[in-house]
Amino acid sequence: MKRIRRPVLLLLAFLVCVALNYNPQAYIRSEYHHWGWNFSLLASALIILIIRSRDPGSWKQKLGIGFSRKDILAFLVTTTGLLLVSYYVVDYLAGLSNYSFEPRLFNFKRIIGADYPFHAVLGTYFYYFPETFNEEMLIGAIPLMGLERRFNKLNKNIIAISVALIFSLMHQVLYKYSPYQPGILLTVSSLSALFFVGILRNILIMKTRKIAYSWAIHLSFNLVFFAGFFVHGSTKVIASEPERFNIIFGNITMLIITGFLALISLIWFNAENLKIKKSHEIPGSV
Repeated sequence: MKRIRRPVLLLLAFLVCVALNYNPQAYIRSEYHHWGWNFSLLASALIILIIRSRDPGSWKQKLGIGFSRKDILAFLVTTTGLLLVSYYVVDYLAGLSNYSFEPRLFNFKRIIGADYPFHAVLGTYFYYFPETFNEEMLIGAIPLMGLERRFNKLNKNIIAISVALIFSLMHQVLYKYSPYQPGILLTVSSLSALFFVGILRNILIMKTRKIAYSWAIHLSFNLVFFAGFFVHGSTKVIASEPERFNIIFGNITMLIITGFLALISLIWFNAENLKIKKSHEIPGSV
């Protein structure tokens, strides 16, 4: 009975996330979009309740949310710093593809319309706080540390890389088959850059045993990347979500940046093992 109950609860948490976390504004028949932060926040609460009932003694560790005050401070500082970095990177890469990046907060009346309410704009930004939090738990901490426990002899690099591949391909599935997306495929370059980002975030989670730093990266970038408009310089057409990925992540500069960060994170992740191996190779070492 217990064997059946635990996987079923984990599946339930995943289904809750899928149902409430993605395109949640579709559940509300209103002229305003992105009220979905309510649904995404509800998903956060339900995921935590489900995992807490499943693993009452270790739910914080399994979700990667056993934050100390130091972790919270590090999260806030890292997120703030990366917001600025993300803005300049997105703005620069958009310009290389002849797009201007227009942050929603300052340009919504000009692009959407003068009657568009400010609280709807704030709802767009609020949405990414629980949305990224849920993803870091369910597509980060739970599978990564779960695979570590179940396959303790499996190389941790394989776990990090495998989950990163899933993370990358999930974006392809979402944008190709979601009824709320235009069905545009991401390019190989976009998927590769997302794969490298996945390696970085996975290693941060596996190394720290918490989602604080990976969440900071995810949240800061999404607050810039999604909560803005990509306007083509000559046609003035606004890019769709998958087109944004191809504009930014499909750029060779982003591919180099993310590939370098993934490589550095892998070296950092394996530094201890490399030291041990090197010490064994030195004659007379203990």
